[in-house]
Amino acid sequence: MKRKDKILVGDIGGTNCRLATCDVSTGLIDEIRVMAVADFKSLDEAIREFRAIVPRYKFSCGSISIANPIASDRVSMTNAHWDFSIEQTRINAGLDRLIMLNDWEAVALSLPVLQDSDLEPINYCPKNETGNRALCGVGTGLGAAGLVRRRDGEWVPVSGEGGHVSFSPVSEEESAIFKIIQQKNDHVSFEKILSGPGLVSLYRAVAKLNGARVERFTPQEIVAGVTSQNDPICKKTVEVFCEILGNFAGNLCLTLGATGGIYVGGGVTQKIHGVGLFEREKFLDRLTQKGRLSGWLQDIPAYLLKTPYAGLIGSAVALDVGRARVSNRSISQLT
Repeated sequence: MKRKDKILVGDIGGTNCRLATCDVSTGLIDEIRVMAVADFKSLDEAIREFRAIVPRYKFSCGSISIANPIASDRVSMTNAHWDFSIEQTRINAGLDRLIMLNDWEAVALSLPVLQDSDLEPINYCPKNETGNRALCGVGTGLGAAGLVRRRDGEWVPVSGEGGHVSFSPVSEEESAIFKIIQQKNDHVSFEKILSGPGLVSLYRAVAKLNGARVERFTPQEIVAGVTSQNDPICKKTVEVFCEILGNFAGNLCLTLGATGGIYVGGGVTQKIHGVGLFEREKFLDRLTQKGRLSGWLQDIPAYLLKTPYAGLIGSAVALDVGRARVSNRSISQLT
């Protein structure tokens, strides 16, 4: 049987590597496979494994987003052990062309083609289809990016490492949390709090401030501590998390002039929202608590990214696939 030509699309975080096929003519993304980054020595090894899983397809081109800055041919992941050359990976994976982009740059590219079902409004401001957009996501790390519209109407993604900017406390409680976390870190970035490991650090700081026993919880156990046991320290941790996330999101909106909206995603945020713990009012209060610009920020639409596949969609868009979307079959298989 003749193998079908498709492109390879991917989305790599600090924990998981998602690889999939994409039909260029229809934009349909299918055959999604989620693999643990820790299970592979390198990206090309993961791609070869994926080829073996879907042998009926052949790929000459690939587009992969990764939770890391892309500054040169060399990629050394901040939150994982992969360290590779993009060009050598292309050769080893048997591809004629391979482009790599920052993961939140890819999510930014996906925004114009996402469907309403992929988004959930946090507030109810009128849509602004032409304004700049800001986005951030909490997962293994904290990602941030922007989408800026040129005068000719073309959308341009703006990638960066905004998650590593210095944490700015805005209350006495947050100042105390900062001092506790600073005891073990020379530099306290927003990522030191707004990430999976950061949620654990935040929980420990909140427990110490409240004179409570510090349990050896994972991020999942902190969230479960609220839903199954109504643990007051876990509950307080999630509340403070949502406030600090709002503060960071507001800073990002001001920096980018994001009148088109702020989009918030990432695995940790999705888990918190999925069990009904996302504190909208606390998030919005901190989002707009910016002095003389508070009123301006109140008119900016805010959304939660419901789809975990925005990175795959954006990776396809980066290869000029204009109607990229994930097949319902793949979604049903992975849920």
